[in-house]
Formats: sequence, structure tokens, C-alpha cells
Amino acid sequence: MRKLLLISLLTFLITSCENKKSDNFHPDIMKPNWDGIKTEKLKFKIGDVVSIFIDKQYYIGVVMDFNQDEAGIWYGICLSDYRWVVPNQKDISVLNFFARKIQSGFDGNCIDSYDLTYLNENSSTKNIRVVDNLKIDINKISIGASSPAKNLKQLEANYFNGIQVRQQKPTECDEEIMNPKRVAERYFKIDNVLKE
Repeated sequence: MRKLLLISLLTFLITSCENKKSDNFHPDIMKPNWDGIKTEKLKFKIGDVVSIFIDKQYYIGVVMDFNQDEAGIWYGICLSDYRWVVPNQKDISVLNFFARKIQSGFDGNCIDSYDLTYLNENSSTKNIRVVDNLKIDINKISIGASSPAKNLKQLEANYFNGIQVRQQKPTECDEEIMNPKRVAERYFKIDNVLKE
């Protein structure tokens, strides 16, 4: 009886751990969740391309998530690498957005995800202007890392930290699987999450 149980358990583990590689794998736990948030009353909407003005510099980001706690509403903004003294004139599809590949198992598969900075609604939103709205497929969004920003200065600090860490060469998914110093951070284009 014991052998039969062990064989059954081993068979179950082997079949459940098969390589299920998918380019569109986005676990539910990593997707945006807006339960209990009345999104129709929010200042910014999912897919809003925002131009953020801080200390005579413009930054570009895309709203990909919302969150709510006792401090109010937090807007999950994926920042791009754009920073300049004039507003962005480039097409949004050519910009690079903060992202990462997260290891999924030990077989070299990774989940493509975006890093978001959550800006509190009580920050100085007069310095944020919506310049476009993209049709984002929320089922294609996986949130890799999140960092809070109670104000625009903290958002700017998150930007600089994100740029600095992305200056390192990213580790590929099938390289150094067990190395804790892997570099997951990288850039993705926004096209990865747009509706087709």
C-alpha cells in the first residue's frame, strides 16, 4: 500500500511539474486586482499615458493598476526611461518601460512583468497630465515589483533607482537559476500589454 501511494504521489508530481512554457503566462496573483475600488470616480484610468513634471524635468509613465488603503487611492504607474526638459514628442511604442523577468520554476521559464510605482492620490497631481490613453489588455499585465511614492519626489527617487539597476546586464531566464544576484530588471516595450 505504501509503495502504491509513493508511486501515485511521484506520478502526480512529475505530471504536474511538466514544462508548461507559455509566452502569455500571467499568474492571477500577479495581475491587477481592483476589488472594492470604484474605478469610475478615479482621476486616472487604466492605460492613461501620463506626463509627470518634477523639478523642471518631464517623465512619462502608463497607469496599469490601482490600489486602496487607509491612505487613499494609489495609482500604479509603470515609468519609462524618458526624462527630459521638454514633454515627450516620441511615439509611446519606442519608449522603454521598467520591467523584469521573474523566474518561474527551475526549468528556465520566466514571467514577463512590469514594475510599478504607486503614487498616492494626495500627491501633487496638478503636475501630472494625461497625454493619451492606450487600450491595455489587463490579462497581459503581470506586476513584478511595486514601490510606493507618497509624493512626486519619491516617484523621482524610484525613477533614478530603476534606471540605475537597469544599467547592469540582465540575466537570461535559463542562466544562473540559483544565483541570488541574478539581474531580473530590464526594459520592455508597452506593446506587450496592448490589446490586439
